[in-house]
Amino acid sequence: MTVSHQPFKLLATRSALVCVLAVAVGFLVAPLAAEADTLADLVEGKPEPRILAEGFTFTEGPATDAKGDIYFSDLGTTKIHVWKVPAGGLPPAGTELAQQTMETWLDPSGKTNGLFWGQDGKLYGCQMDPHRRMVVIDPVTKEITPLVERFEGKRLNNPNDLFIDATGAIWFSDPAYDRKPEEIEVPSEAVYWISPDRKTVKRVAEGFKRPNGVLVSPDGKLLYVSDRVGNETFVYPILGPGQLGERKKFCDYGCDGLAFDEHGNVYTTPKKPMIAVFAPDGTLVGEIPLPGNATNVTFGGADHKTLFITARDKVLALPMKVTGGG
Repeated sequence: MTVSHQPFKLLATRSALVCVLAVAVGFLVAPLAAEADTLADLVEGKPEPRILAEGFTFTEGPATDAKGDIYFSDLGTTKIHVWKVPAGGLPPAGTELAQQTMETWLDPSGKTNGLFWGQDGKLYGCQMDPHRRMVVIDPVTKEITPLVERFEGKRLNNPNDLFIDATGAIWFSDPAYDRKPEEIEVPSEAVYWISPDRKTVKRVAEGFKRPNGVLVSPDGKLLYVSDRVGNETFVYPILGPGQLGERKKFCDYGCDGLAFDEHGNVYTTPKKPMIAVFAPDGTLVGEIPLPGNATNVTFGGADHKTLFITARDKVLALPMKVTGGG
């Protein structure tokens, strides 16, 4: 493993939260809230994310492992980095972080974008151009194994985001970012489902201008898909393995990445310098201002009460009152 501390600039965060939650590889299953939340119900203190690290080219795809450490892609350098949560959790604001908390975990990564830790303890990822495939990465050997490269004999467009649900099935988006017309083999920019045994790949949703963020609700009953170019996020009922019902519009934001909390609230990354939080019924809960536009978001830390945000050249952290995944 290559360890690198430059060009990162590690900055202060806040004190550790004491609450401990038993979670498995970053995925939670919890009942939805009976009453609507406010932003004050969700965020610990002021909704002001702190810069955790900066100096990257384009951060994306944050994913939390079983220990709560955060892995994320840097598209410009084709690397995967990891921010290791210090012993005792995030230190208080103004405290200098130990340099060993940030490492380059994989170089090169094959230009991974979205990442997600599976129940098998392996890291799954969306490799963009030139590979255009779904892969699984062994955390010990760092060996990258192709999972899906083609659909019906045709090369995928540019896999972008993924989510692994409680059954072990993978949902992923395949937009045609950076594809020239002559390079497109699969004409539909769609969302796909990979069965838990990895033997079946099924196209489950299409009709988007450019699908991007995908998310399964905490109870496993809903699939959210964001159309980045269409400026809409849709929600589908999950009727069975790889089976979706009729879609409905969830919100008027075309988001890059999505996450949820234990109450079923959805955290979105619109084309604005903020995180917009929506209740399960699509009502806006509130907006968390950011220093720049976010690319993706997830919950992490040992207790899963820290919201981690990838924001182009930065990674941000915000202490929360609620647990979550994404």
